[in-house]
Amino acid sequence: MGTENWTEKEMEQAKRAKLKREKPAVYEKVLKIADRHAAGIPTPIVDIAYSTVCNLKCLHCSARRLTPKPHKLTPEVLKDFTDQADALGLCQLNLSGGEPLLFKPLDKIFEALQPDKFHLSMSSNGHFLTGEMARKLKKMGLDKIKISLDDFDEALHDANRCDPGAYQKAMKAFFAAQEAGLSVVVQTVVTHQNCRTSRTVKMAEFCQKNGFTLDVMLAKAIGAWEGKHEVLCDGNDLKFLKETHDSIPALHLDTFPTYGIDRGCGTVDSTIHMTPYGDILPCVFIHISLGNIFEESLADILKRGKSIRHFAEYHPCCLSGMDRNFISKYMSKFYGKEIPISWKDAFTEEDFIHEQK
Repeated sequence: MGTENWTEKEMEQAKRAKLKREKPAVYEKVLKIADRHAAGIPTPIVDIAYSTVCNLKCLHCSARRLTPKPHKLTPEVLKDFTDQADALGLCQLNLSGGEPLLFKPLDKIFEALQPDKFHLSMSSNGHFLTGEMARKLKKMGLDKIKISLDDFDEALHDANRCDPGAYQKAMKAFFAAQEAGLSVVVQTVVTHQNCRTSRTVKMAEFCQKNGFTLDVMLAKAIGAWEGKHEVLCDGNDLKFLKETHDSIPALHLDTFPTYGIDRGCGTVDSTIHMTPYGDILPCVFIHISLGNIFEESLADILKRGKSIRHFAEYHPCCLSGMDRNFISKYMSKFYGKEIPISWKDAFTEEDFIHEQK
């Protein structure tokens, strides 16, 4: 690949060039993100958990705790949602779950995502990502695949996934996706206990060498780790990740500046999450619903999100992973509850920039 010595800027330029070549109309939308950000207009990547169906039972997963609701996403509902997203100028969607490669009918879901209007990515455990499947996904309009790797130690990854062989399947999936022309992202969760280890560095080196991106997600005190604040990363962990990023730019944390934009914590402004039941969350880890697409428009939900002080103001670090005050004061409100809870149960008048009516 010849990417071992690429700088962060060279990596970003290569990604933009690929998008311009493959989806020029989407590329033009992406170019407007910086101006929209400067103007305070939210342009979030929408993470869409179409279903919670999955073949694995990962120890840290919180998806199974979602409370079922009468309405569920369908291709028809998804098409209406992506029409709204396009009208608002949004340009990036991520399909997650659950395990998307188990979703049916996958071709109809992709049609509803309107690949010609959005940069499309997918989060997967890689279990079913053969070369044939990767080529099919590319033909259907997928641009990027995000494959989970919990640890560079094979035994630790398999243990967390409760599936012997999961590590090797993920490894094969990385290269199958790359050969099919998909951009490859290795997704990993780091805790305070495993962040500052040689395994994190080796994973970053592996990604840099092979032309992958390493997307580091900080552990959150939710799911199986609910209330266990000892797993949360601290300032020294963040310093370690920044220093590793400076020497190995393939490693990325979502609060690090990208493409010349310092977003800090991107809740609402740069990312939102939609559950299988239509609830919109400020991010996948903050189980507080800002509204439901079966009841309100996406525009109204985003407006509400931007009126909440914590999501409208700049935060240099991750609210859900490092801000102990936000975690203790707000995220603790959904501990032990059916999730997601409503914004009405999480925030009071003092949390709003403008009075909520």
